[in-house]
Formats: sequence, structure tokens, C-alpha cells
Amino acid sequence: MRFHVLPKITSNLPIRKVSLNRCEIPQNLVLADPEFWSPGPIDMIIGAEYFCDLLRSRKLKVSDNGPTLQETEFGWVVSGRVSDSSVATLESPVSSDCFVSSTANLEDMIAKFWELESCNTNSILSVEESVCEQMFKETTIRNSEGKFVVTLPKKRGVLRNLGESRGRAMSRFLSLERRLSAKAELKALYADFIHEFVSMGHMKEVSDDVSVDMCQNSVKMGPNTVGMRQNNVQNVSELNPVYYLPHHEVLKPESTTTKLRVVFDASCRTSTGVSLNDALMVGPTVQNDLLSIILRFRLHRYAISADIEKMYRMVQVQQPDQHLQRILWRDTPDEPVKTFELTTVTYGTASAPYLATRCLKQLAEDGSASHPIGSRVVRDSFYVDDCLVGADSVEEGKHLVEETTDLTNSAGFNLRKFNSNSPEILASIPEDLKEKKSVLEFDSSDSTVKTLGLKWDIESDNFCFSIPHWRSSSSQITKRSVHSDAACLFDPLGLVGPVVVQAKMIIQQLWRLKVGWDDPLDDQYQNLWKEYKQSLMPLESLSVPRWLGFSKDSVSVQLHGFCDASEVAYGACGISGVSIDSKTRLYSIMYNRRMYFH
Repeated sequence: MRFHVLPKITSNLPIRKVSLNRCEIPQNLVLADPEFWSPGPIDMIIGAEYFCDLLRSRKLKVSDNGPTLQETEFGWVVSGRVSDSSVATLESPVSSDCFVSSTANLEDMIAKFWELESCNTNSILSVEESVCEQMFKETTIRNSEGKFVVTLPKKRGVLRNLGESRGRAMSRFLSLERRLSAKAELKALYADFIHEFVSMGHMKEVSDDVSVDMCQNSVKMGPNTVGMRQNNVQNVSELNPVYYLPHHEVLKPESTTTKLRVVFDASCRTSTGVSLNDALMVGPTVQNDLLSIILRFRLHRYAISADIEKMYRMVQVQQPDQHLQRILWRDTPDEPVKTFELTTVTYGTASAPYLATRCLKQLAEDGSASHPIGSRVVRDSFYVDDCLVGADSVEEGKHLVEETTDLTNSAGFNLRKFNSNSPEILASIPEDLKEKKSVLEFDSSDSTVKTLGLKWDIESDNFCFSIPHWRSSSSQITKRSVHSDAACLFDPLGLVGPVVVQAKMIIQQLWRLKVGWDDPLDDQYQNLWKEYKQSLMPLESLSVPRWLGFSKDSVSVQLHGFCDASEVAYGACGISGVSIDSKTRLYSIMYNRRMYFH
């Protein structure tokens, strides 16, 4: 068994002394805790997955109103209700304990907030990342339809320790089912999502006793291969373990396509304490960072955006690894629970982002000769599944869209949600592939909570900022809430760096005060944070031109840099100067960085 070592599990139990006068415990029984009647510390908590294994067959009820005695591997245990008459005087106040587990990693949120102000450098691949890359090159193929078929990058040593997972997945599913039963509309959306998985071949029903035969499950190879030999496919998995993924919904009401998305929990631990994500390699980052992509996005007169439809699900997973992606589902509680296997890269697994983006990179390499322009777009202008690219003329933009779409379609990656500041470019795109919204939001995470976010207004071709409603000003302000609010400030270009740095200065002051995470701040800092949040409101009226003015007609391009420092912070910005002809000169802020000084 795996245990977490804690300074204290709970308060002493029982909370009161229990009189033995009416318990009538037989003298010949060996008790697991001879002094169960006296308050004392709890040494360990054993999880429910082991509970039934520790019980023996004998059970004894000493009286109708008395406790129950159960024989276990540790001896007899006493449980149940005792009457008031058997309770001795109270030695300590009655107390109760509530245990809360937070899935949000506050340290990660803080780190991301500060990383926005750091310089990005190309890192050397770690040993694990190198192994992951090598495995991708040796085992990835493209099937007869041109789609990529990948192997999950597994840690062999950890995978051997993967335990039983169906029981917990079943418990989570039944809880989900009860919740959905109370919300008819939500249940319908959820069922539609699952049915779509099945109809598109992204999920298939299996029996729980399916055996894995590597030799019978080889993948049909197509004309294009990526360093792949058939014997590599057959050696992908020697262990053939099975893992059941719990799942739940994520609602995105603002989405113009998918209002509900089902997310799969590959971090759910098995009976051995090991989860599927523990056994998967994350893989290196293979795409450019968002800052670089947006900066290049500003260089062209005509801007184009699009995204890939169901990107992860367009990448298939080798047959043997599909047994690691099982889920439970039934349409109604009257039906038996069915087992399905997901056949594509699954959102929620640790390796999913790497596998999907690595396939895009490989597609760019495969198409470099036949689609040179589209290959460059796929390689340099995609951030996960979002494409941000530009052209200097309408004809160039149309050709770029046509070639990029042709290349991505060859691998099953369907480009959609096209938008552009050029009506002529948009007119050449089928209506069903156009984005309905006129504002594109940039965000480096999947968070639905954002207090300050960068947007591109297509009609005006300007960058602007969105500020959703803050939490109620009457709510308690603590160091935790300040960090939570500040971590939502997303400004990759540093256009409002002088504003964001003020939040960092306040955070530094709170750390110097050494206040607790959940201790209410004093009135001075309560008012200071309220005033700061209120000061962000005018940013909604701020707009910055997306296009820097560069074009083929530019006579010269200049970059002017400025920097300054104070006792609390230092900052720098770059301003581009573009000479269109001998008389006209256009200046625009290209890059603004306000660095926080420790």
C-alpha cells in the first residue's frame, strides 16, 4: 500500500470516552484496538480499495442497540452507534473535520504569470524527451487515408505497476450518471458527444475480457511512412495492460461549434497508486511559442486565422495502446454499462499535446516539396490547433489558404473557422468553413476564467483587451485571491506591461508581510487591490494596430528601443519605424516588455 505521510490525519477518535458497561464485548475476542473506547490519534487511513480484502467472514451483533463486531486481518473491530447512556462525560469539545482537495496548482499559476516576462530560449532535450522523439520517429506511420497512427510514449517501468482501474472508473461514471439525470439538456449534449465519437469511429465497443493479440492487430500501412517498419509495430507493447478513463464534461457556452466537450481523466490513480499519466512521457514542445507567432502575425497587411477541427481525434492510436483508453458508458440507467475503447489521441492524457503537434510538424516535413508555402505555415504559424498567419497581397493570401488547406486535409486535419481582415480572401473560402465571430481571443491555456485577455478585432484590425466582470468586491480578499486574480492577466506582447507590473509589485509586498494564503488582508491592502482592479476597466477602450506597416513597398525599416529603470521595476519597449516612401513614415509599438525587478 502507498501512504502519504502527514503531520496529522484528523483529530483524536472517538471524540468522547465510551463506557464499556453496555457494549458487552465477549472476553475471548482479540480486538484490533484494545482501547477503542478511549480517544486517541489515528495512525493511518486505509483506502476503500483494500477494505473488503481485510474483512473476514465472522460478524457479531451483541445487542439490538449496540455496536457491531467484525473480524478482520488485524483482529476484531467495533463499529456502530452507542446510546447516550453509554457515553461518559465530555473531555473535549465536539469537533468535526472537513477535508478539501484542490486540483489547481497555485504554484504553476504563479509561475506562468511571471514567465510572461521572461525571455524564451531553446532548451536541450532531456533524456526522456529524446527517447520520446526517437519512439515517435520509429513507430509512427500514416495509414491508407493519410492519417497519422501513433504509439503512446510509455514508461515501461512505470507501466508494469499499473493496477486495477475499472472499479474507480465505474464509481465515477455512476456519479456522473446521477448528476446528468437531473439535467436533461446537459445529458442530451453529453450523449450526443459520445454518439459522435462512435459514429466517427473514434470509439468502439469492446468486451471487458478482450485479449490483445499483437500479431492480429497490426495497422494497415499507407503509401507514406515515417521511419516505420512493421516489426516495430508488433513490438510496441509487450505488457498489454488495460486502463479505464473516468470522464466528465466541460461546458463552453461561448463556442460557436462545440458547446460541451467530454474530458478524460488519465490522472486517476489505479489500485497501486499509479495512473496512466504517470506511465506516459509528456514529450518536448515542438511548436513555436505564442509570442513568436503573434509577432510574425503582425508583419503582414492581410491577416488570416483558422483552427483544426477535432485535432487530437484526427490522430489514430495503434491498436495495442487502445486498451489503455477504455471508458464506461450507457445511454440510460436501465441498460447494462458498456465498455468502449478510444481509438484516437485522447484529450486528458499526458502525451496528447505532444503527439498531435508532433504530427503537424511531421506533416510539414512530409509536404515541404509538394506544398512549400503550406508546409511553412504548418511548421511556423500553428499554436496547438490555432493558425495565425498573414500575406502581403490578396492573391498571396488566397494561395496560402488553398495550399495550407490542401496539405492539412491530406492528413485528415480539417481547417475551419477561417477569418481575415480581407473580405476578398474570405470570399474565396466556403461559407461553412468561416468563423462567425468578428473577435478572436488569444489565450495560452484552456482556462475559461480570464480577467485581462488579448483579442484581435478583425473589422478594425486592432489588438484590444477584454475585462470580464471581477468577483464581487464584497468577497474576502486574501493573498490567495490576489494571486488567483493576477494569474489571469494575459498579455503576451507586453502591450500593457506598465499596468501588469503594478500587480506584481503588490504581490511582492504581500510576500514581505508574510501573511498566510487565506488570511484576510488588512484594510490598506484590501483597498489597494480593489483600486487596482478598478483601474483596469479603461483598458477595454485601448486598441493597438495589429499591422506594423511592413510591406514589399517599404523603403526602409527601423527598430527603436527604449528602456528605463526605477527602484521597483525596469522596462523596455521596441518601436518600429517603416518608411513607405520618401515622405511617409509609420510608427507602431512592436514589442513592450515591463520586467519586474526583485
